[in-house]
Amino acid sequence: MTPTKSGKVTSIKFEKVKRAQIDESRVAHKAGGQHTGLVINKQTAGDTKDYGRPDIQLEFKCFLVDNKTGHHIPESRILKFWFVPNTDYLDKVTGAYEFFKELVKPDNFPRDYVGFIKKVMKQMQQPKYSMMKKIDVDLSPLEPTEAGPPMSPGGNFRTASGLKKEDTRPKNVIVQERLLLTLESAYPNVMPVDYLTDLTAAEQTMVQEQLQVLKGRDLIREMEPGKWVRNVKDDKTEVKVVKQMPIQTSGSRPTVAIITSKYYEKLAVDAMMTEKTTFVKYKTEGESNVYTIGYIGKHKVVSTKLPAIGTQMREQIAAGSTTTRLLGTFSDVEHVFLVGVGGGVPHYTDFYKDVHLGDVIVSSPNDKGYLYVYCDSVEHDHERGTLQYKLKSWAPHDMIIQTIVDKLWEQHKDNVQFAPWEDYIADGQQQLQGQEVDFVRPPSDTDKLYMNIGGNDVIEVGHPRAPEEISWYREGTPVVRRGAIASGKPIVRDDHLRGEFATQHGCIMYDTEFDQVLESIVGNRKESFAFIRGVVDYLDGTKNKEWQPYSSLVAAAFMKAVIENLPAPDNA
Repeated sequence: MTPTKSGKVTSIKFEKVKRAQIDESRVAHKAGGQHTGLVINKQTAGDTKDYGRPDIQLEFKCFLVDNKTGHHIPESRILKFWFVPNTDYLDKVTGAYEFFKELVKPDNFPRDYVGFIKKVMKQMQQPKYSMMKKIDVDLSPLEPTEAGPPMSPGGNFRTASGLKKEDTRPKNVIVQERLLLTLESAYPNVMPVDYLTDLTAAEQTMVQEQLQVLKGRDLIREMEPGKWVRNVKDDKTEVKVVKQMPIQTSGSRPTVAIITSKYYEKLAVDAMMTEKTTFVKYKTEGESNVYTIGYIGKHKVVSTKLPAIGTQMREQIAAGSTTTRLLGTFSDVEHVFLVGVGGGVPHYTDFYKDVHLGDVIVSSPNDKGYLYVYCDSVEHDHERGTLQYKLKSWAPHDMIIQTIVDKLWEQHKDNVQFAPWEDYIADGQQQLQGQEVDFVRPPSDTDKLYMNIGGNDVIEVGHPRAPEEISWYREGTPVVRRGAIASGKPIVRDDHLRGEFATQHGCIMYDTEFDQVLESIVGNRKESFAFIRGVVDYLDGTKNKEWQPYSSLVAAAFMKAVIENLPAPDNA
């Protein structure tokens, strides 16, 4: 080990050297006993030996708690790995990833520099890391303004990394936001003021006042005294309030159905259509329905929004019932798309497996043949020392959508200029300019990936760099990833289980719970279906409001590219 210093950056260089090649004039200490084989050199001004570009580089930021002040102290740490010649790329990324996971293991993560350096050296001695030739660690302090612990807007809550944030905004602003989010989630359902008061935990007088403010901004409507619904601002679509859906004439019935669960997902999907009409069946008691019918390419399509979806059983049943009504009303549907946002599963060292916010995830079968895996419960097998998952899984019989997705992405990789979905994103942003939120891509520095290493200590991990041979990757543009999607409370809420489950079942995204929706799709004998999701966070797609509009639009744009390549419908 050789420490060097350059400005604020301290570099610790770890290299495997044969005993006969050690320069004794540079040695400051040789360890003995259980640490035999560890040699520490004197600090130098710099290392003149050039090893070239590292094979793998992994960046992370530590937010360690100062015991005296309680403040988080940010520090950047960069790990650079060099491997012995002829090491396979997969072995490099796997080795670096395993080394990193072991290094930051929560139960023994070093809280001081000496412990951290010693742990790196001891790990390099392990036989399983024999392919590693050299590791550099660059340490540099950050100003508190350069980095901070993970925060999200809205309310008092504990973040995914365990840090608590106090919302200091005025009470009326907080209540307005909660009311709007609740009505957007419930849309097209009508919500009574008593229910809204309970959900916001605010005084009814405050709720009534803020409802009037939102009404004045044309964001909500009062359907009956004390009963409210989200008002959709869309002057490009004809809207008809109906008691019953008009009968669709033979030969012009929708053959593609698109299911969304969030308000901005529905707006993004509808922005991809032409010649569209929205039909709303409002009920002041019970479930309402909204259907937008239009064209994408040569296909007549219908989109809907689930009035509620989530972890509560009544919400799941409502989602399944809405899907059943959709497919019963439009019986000619041949393909079903579930379009929206979800939480990506990142990979800290392998670019080919990593996901960024704003990327597109398309459901594709894992090695067991399933594209959606739902975990109902987890049981610990004490005799075997293993976890047993109670699962439900689904896969379509007809893989036409997945085949088209593969073809589109291969065309893009062969010719980076071929990316019709990027044009559709720009078109959608133009159409959605009248909305109260912005559908443009948020700044890249808001894409933050955190890992809890125990207690209140967290690290921010950088995404792996694209290999030099990659020509199709352009930072700031969506990458299409394919893999299985998972959901279920027992795994989504536990950091460790989430990672282990994703690895075991080949999942690259976690989503809210669509098991009842899929039961309805399969029960209605729809053999072609797929999820197309934009990555909005690294949990289950519910946390990061800042990325939801853009990521919804990205998913809708790629959906349009896929639908345009579907075979002409039989009733065309």
